[in-house]
Amino acid sequence: MSLTSIYLAEEALSLEPEHRAQLAKLLLQSLEEDGRDDEAVRLALCTRLADLKSGADSGLSFEQVFGPAV
Repeated sequence: MSLTSIYLAEEALSLEPEHRAQLAKLLLQSLEEDGRDDEAVRLALCTRLADLKSGADSGLSFEQVFGPAV
């Protein structure tokens, strides 16, 4: 394991149990295949970006994504 990985692991282990569980869930989800090829992902990202830039989608606030700042 690289020094960066060890540092990340130490930081993750220092989190509160609830936050460690959220991180673990996120990491496990990142390993799941979604069935799309690179071109489909690229198209979805371009469409999403266009919607955000045009205002068709307002996106989410920091608090909606990460919760209230501590």
